[in-house]
Amino acid sequence: MKPKLCSRHAIAPPAAHRTAVRAALAAALTLIATLALATTSASASTPDPAVWVGSPVNGTWPNTSGCSGAGYPSDACSLPTVHHIVYSSSFDWGTTVNDWAADDQGVSAGQRVMLYAAPVNSGYSVSAHVDAVGPACASGRVADGGYRVTVGVYAGSTKIGTVTYGHVNPSVSAGQWINRWGTQIGTVGSYNWTSCWQGAHVHLEMANRHNYSCFSNIFVRYPGAQLSETNFQGYLGGSYATAPRRACP
Repeated sequence: MKPKLCSRHAIAPPAAHRTAVRAALAAALTLIATLALATTSASASTPDPAVWVGSPVNGTWPNTSGCSGAGYPSDACSLPTVHHIVYSSSFDWGTTVNDWAADDQGVSAGQRVMLYAAPVNSGYSVSAHVDAVGPACASGRVADGGYRVTVGVYAGSTKIGTVTYGHVNPSVSAGQWINRWGTQIGTVGSYNWTSCWQGAHVHLEMANRHNYSCFSNIFVRYPGAQLSETNFQGYLGGSYATAPRRACP
């Protein structure tokens, strides 16, 4: 015969104990909800919207001169797949990033250099700030290549990314808030013939706070073609590239 099993009856906990358990559970659920809301709020407070950036000049897209066999960082090839990045952009965590650079060509001294930037999603409001103005060349001599102007593009107080214009005579000053669409950054300059400057052009760089800025695939599909002000140059913000020096999809 199988042994007879003794049955045991569960003893209900006291009412005070049940109340304490329910209170502890409610507190835990409240804490989880609060943390989730805080995370969502933090994400919402630091948006990273995509910003469309247009050409600063009427000219030509970079051509393929000096590009045969060129690898990054090249000062001979002006295409963004390999062109040297000169200016590192600083962001709020103290590090620097370098995404891509190219030379807009076919310009002449005295020609205007413009800022054109607009959010892809019109629901976002973005603004532009002149983060830095300084010599364009490592020598520090303006006569060797003029100035570079770095414009930060912001959503609220958060910097989305930067656009830098090199070899210009600036008409803006560091620290200025400027109109993101149609502000004249400066003019194309004419300088000493050096390793830094060898003819009129605008050196353009873009860098993202998160992910990577990408460049228009027209840069590499139609090198040397006609370029007009506002022609798409690349995106800041968003998530269009997985590495530096990549074309936008």
